[in-house]
Amino acid sequence: MSRLLRSVVCVAGVASLLAGATTAAIPVKLSPYHQPPWLIRRGEPVTLAYALLNSSVTGTVYARSNLQRSFTRLTLVRGPYCPGDPVDAAAMRRDKVCGEALVAHVPRKLTGGSKLFYYAVLHDSASGRSVTVPTGGAAKPQRVWIVDRFLSVSLGTHRFGRRRAPDAIVARSGPKGVGLTCCADPPGGDGPSSFDRAQDGSIWVLDRLNHRLLVWRAGHPAHPARSVTLPRNLNVSDFSVGRNGTIFIRAGDTADLGNGNKDHLYALMATGRLHWQAPTTAGIATAQLQLGPNGALYAVQACGLTCAPFGGHVLWTPLTTRAGRPLSLAERAEGTSPFEPLPSGLRLVTELSFSVARFALINQADEIVRAWRVTSGTRLSGMLGAPTLVGGDPVLPLEVSAQQHWEKLIVRLGPTGGTRVRFALADRPVVGEVNLFAPLRIGADGRLYQLRTNLKTGASVARYSLGARVAAASRKIGRWRP
Repeated sequence: MSRLLRSVVCVAGVASLLAGATTAAIPVKLSPYHQPPWLIRRGEPVTLAYALLNSSVTGTVYARSNLQRSFTRLTLVRGPYCPGDPVDAAAMRRDKVCGEALVAHVPRKLTGGSKLFYYAVLHDSASGRSVTVPTGGAAKPQRVWIVDRFLSVSLGTHRFGRRRAPDAIVARSGPKGVGLTCCADPPGGDGPSSFDRAQDGSIWVLDRLNHRLLVWRAGHPAHPARSVTLPRNLNVSDFSVGRNGTIFIRAGDTADLGNGNKDHLYALMATGRLHWQAPTTAGIATAQLQLGPNGALYAVQACGLTCAPFGGHVLWTPLTTRAGRPLSLAERAEGTSPFEPLPSGLRLVTELSFSVARFALINQADEIVRAWRVTSGTRLSGMLGAPTLVGGDPVLPLEVSAQQHWEKLIVRLGPTGGTRVRFALADRPVVGEVNLFAPLRIGADGRLYQLRTNLKTGASVARYSLGARVAAASRKIGRWRP
């Protein structure tokens, strides 16, 4: 089971114990859990599921392909539902990430063309309420892509313990130069857990326990050139350096004695002085705060408890404008997407299951550029980091596991299938487990960086090559024509 699913299931279990027998008496909002099957193979049937609903809810799905003008009516029936690929259903049942849902089976005749459109109408006989999902109904239905041919990538069976050595150490500090603590219970301890590489190549590391950011100049790894003092009342868990030098941090206010949410998003000036404060995002962070291709700040969040036990949607939520000003909650909601924004107007569609993963690049015309189907003989346990394009190829920070063994598997997909680059890294290279996400970033220089801490050696940031960057002329990505 992935760390994300373990977190969701554990929280859900505690919540159910606290709720006890009173849960049945609480009215459930008519708001289903639904994970669209974003990438469908052409001509194959597909199952649509709507979960986390009372037994009194019934419904109908209306579906059509882009080749058809009218919707076909499909009755939703109650049945078992697992959120991953069908080949992984048995393993998901063992891991208790399946449940009951209203399901509809879309026939092959509706999965021709290039897109499938559908919407559901749900009715609760107990309350008399009805809802259309999505709310736009036939005028603005849900859209998923139909893929004629996936590029094939086979990862085989992973061999643990063969981790790649760094190409270089770009920042380091001894154990006396950073705050590190340890305790008896694993994972235990605390210390640096987040870092960034700024546009000028400088390396920034969050020294949590000393309430500061350490900054190394590019090409000078021996010791930090300076530090930025952080407000003492902020318990910082993550940060990112903006293009204009603004420091964005996600933190809890330890001085706030009120009853509301203590976690906020803050913008600091280069000196560490507070510039503005805004609400943070809900859910579980699955990657460090990220700058989008236009310079706007994004949070990458899984929905957490509201999706238990299914794991749940990962959403990319813009937090600022490209100039670094905070967005309102309404502006955030309008810009939130399950797809990662990439340069040149591309978006990355991701679907992960235990042994199968699907990825696609979508252009500004909403067309598939390329699509990959990745299979693995070792369990894929998540992707707790942000993918990036390098030379036009998606680079994926996957997590693989077998029994008590865990490692990060870095994969650069090839433009015609297979992989250009593949190597393993330590799963948890830092002391403690402050954050769920991995301390990994892929820089604008097309190389991967990893934060590492150790009680004896201190903190360092390692650099890894991801292979040659393709020349600009061959990096152009147009519509895929298999």
